[in-house]
Amino acid sequence: MKYIREFFVNEHPFIPYKQFGFIHCLCILLVIVVLIFIYIKRNEIAKINENKKRKILKIIAIIMLVNMLIYNIAPHVFGYFDYKIHLPFQLCFISGYIFMFAILFNKDELLKITLFLSFIGPIPAILWPDMPSTFDDFNFWKYFISHHVFICASFFSYFALNYKIEFKDIIKAFIFTNCLVLIMMPFNYAFDMNYIYSSEIPANIIELYPWVSKFPPFIVIEITGIIITFLLYLLIKKRNKELLNK
Repeated sequence: MKYIREFFVNEHPFIPYKQFGFIHCLCILLVIVVLIFIYIKRNEIAKINENKKRKILKIIAIIMLVNMLIYNIAPHVFGYFDYKIHLPFQLCFISGYIFMFAILFNKDELLKITLFLSFIGPIPAILWPDMPSTFDDFNFWKYFISHHVFICASFFSYFALNYKIEFKDIIKAFIFTNCLVLIMMPFNYAFDMNYIYSSEIPANIIELYPWVSKFPPFIVIEITGIIITFLLYLLIKKRNKELLNK
């Protein structure tokens, strides 16, 4: 039992997680390779049998759901719950829940929004994580599934389910994300929390890029989201042309 508790509480980190170290770079490379593979095989993915590709997505959604259930239950079981850290109010978690719901209940319209959220939230987290250790810590696996797996699953769903994204969907995603940030800001201030990083940019990022501290967190979040959305929009624009020519 003590080994199980240590896996969740991680009081004695064994395999360290180093910023841009071997394991971190390997995780980044893995995501890049999978995303490139999905893009290259996008037409073949679109032709997969409807039942088969929905089954694949539902299996992934169930894995993500189990991951989050464990994440929410374990702190109470092992007595390390902290409302400032363990509430599921980060952007990646919120967008992940919406993605799971959309996949499990065939609500494809929601996927037009979560496609953007699956990149806006996970990309900064994948590039600049802040964790004490890796394979010996549940937090590492929770992080990997809710970010790396999520972004790949969302990208796969875009081509597999062949849904067309219009400019209005980008606006909806933009409004939704900003509403989440604006809602969390007063709660973060009132309860000394930092969900969606609207109160302050994580210290490990400031350590790498000290100049970021000169800007309000909201502006940093906004600019990061706009850049990622714009890059994703270029890909979507190309895909829309491909669909029109078919």
